[in-house]
Amino acid sequence: MMLARHLARISIALVITLSFSAAAVWGSNVAVAAPEVSDWLEVGNSASAVAYDPTTRTLFVGADGAISVMKDSVTVGQIAVAAKTMSVNPLTHTLYALDSTHNTVTVINGTTVTATIGVPEGSQDLALDPGTGKVYIANGMAGVTVIEGDKVTGTITLKDEGYVWSIAVDTSTHAVYAGNYSKSTVSLIVDGAVTKTIPAASGWSIAVDSVTHDVYVPSEFNKKVLVINDGAVVRTIDVPLYPRDVAVDSSTHTAYVTSPGPHLVSVVHGSEVSSVVSFHKPGRPVVDPVSHSVYVPSPVGAVAVIRDPSNRDFSSDGRTDVVARDGNGALWLYPTNGSSGWLAPERVGQGWNAMTAIIAGGDFNTDGRADLLARDISGLLWLYPGDGDGGWLPRIQVGQGWQAMTALLGAGDFDGDGFPDLLARDPGGVLWLYPGDGTGGWFPRIKVGQEWNGMTTVLGAGDLNADEEPDVLARDSAGLLWVYPGDGAGGWLQRFQSGQGWNVMDAITVPGDFTGDGRPDVLARDIDGLLWLYPEAGDYGWMPRVQVGQGWNVMNPLV
Repeated sequence: MMLARHLARISIALVITLSFSAAAVWGSNVAVAAPEVSDWLEVGNSASAVAYDPTTRTLFVGADGAISVMKDSVTVGQIAVAAKTMSVNPLTHTLYALDSTHNTVTVINGTTVTATIGVPEGSQDLALDPGTGKVYIANGMAGVTVIEGDKVTGTITLKDEGYVWSIAVDTSTHAVYAGNYSKSTVSLIVDGAVTKTIPAASGWSIAVDSVTHDVYVPSEFNKKVLVINDGAVVRTIDVPLYPRDVAVDSSTHTAYVTSPGPHLVSVVHGSEVSSVVSFHKPGRPVVDPVSHSVYVPSPVGAVAVIRDPSNRDFSSDGRTDVVARDGNGALWLYPTNGSSGWLAPERVGQGWNAMTAIIAGGDFNTDGRADLLARDISGLLWLYPGDGDGGWLPRIQVGQGWQAMTALLGAGDFDGDGFPDLLARDPGGVLWLYPGDGTGGWFPRIKVGQEWNGMTTVLGAGDLNADEEPDVLARDSAGLLWVYPGDGAGGWLQRFQSGQGWNVMDAITVPGDFTGDGRPDVLARDIDGLLWLYPEAGDYGWMPRVQVGQGWNVMNPLV
């Protein structure tokens, strides 16, 4: 665990170093809760390929002529097979590994090789359709080879010939996309035949969102990712430096684009890069569709696990949510629509009037889903693990004696180790950091401030100063609003004032990116129950406020 914390801290330091040059590429939009490396899985060799079975929670890692089989971050077996790229069928748990050096595809069940299939020379990529059981090989000059079971059953010839280098499958429509590197095209294949050839400079890989049917095509030398839908390029995304490989989470519609030369993983929402993660030469990523974790191989002999520790997306739709308790103790989820508005609220709990504090602080148990913390009247602290669908798994006690604390706030990953943390103020005004251990518990607390009892409100605020580190927002007794920038290592940069006259507000929360512009926003309720949105202006201030609700005086708290 300590090694993982140390390596994660190094990777975050690299993000800080590169944030200024990267920001120049995509502008000032920085994600409120930026994904980061939360763990490193050591394989002892140079990791070059990964595949993940979400049903059995098994990770396959190809490194230096062998495939390591990992469960719960522990290597449980090894297969003496080389793999340039791999894919696993989550329905049958069969793994297919392409060895482009020896022109073979190896079929593996568990740790047993059941078949070795010869494929054309120059084969570069592999894609699997779980629904049909077919495996497609981008086989260089020959086109696309089709494998069913343990046999080659056909070859699809591309109309413009050239060098077929990348391939992907839309698992909901069974359409196949083949990238022609030399001709700068992508061929759409339906029912075994090319139905359309789309001009689009393609390279090492392609990924498909099986819900939106967006097809992501990195264009390495154009420094862009092309997005295809309905047989045409519908948008282009500027990415920082030479994108090569891509994976997409079809639940959150988030794409992860790797640029191994400059050591970057770009996180893409919509049409923009919202954040970057940096470590040595990231390879082709794979997404766990259940936990939304992203596994990325690296030649340092390890696989980076990228998660969003500050996650506030309880419904897994890729947008931040607001949680509020009404006067009867019912807990309500207010999903946002990503553009300053709301989707229909949903009651997600009852009997919550027994809680004296409710905190939305992120993914405390590192399962990829947003969680809640709550303190009851006896001072017990409870973790309510999110189920990813707006509800909760069985709660877990994670502390006691917390009734003495006068403020609790989810700080995000305040100390830079990849796990979300908790800040707490005691009656003497001392501020304590409780570092999260990634399993819902805490490492020993650390004193990080004093004389905080002059603040009437203290909030975890996300990244308000665009340095990719979580900050704290505080209101003093005079109604002044202050930003306390975190330094990414459990300390502070110089505070600055960001508002005045805020003592007319009886509730303030920072839900994340409410407007969809990539910046954290503030919601505040006045004494009349009106809810106001204060969009973050990008220069440590706020744009003109907008009313986004009324009748909110029955809710307490807002988190």
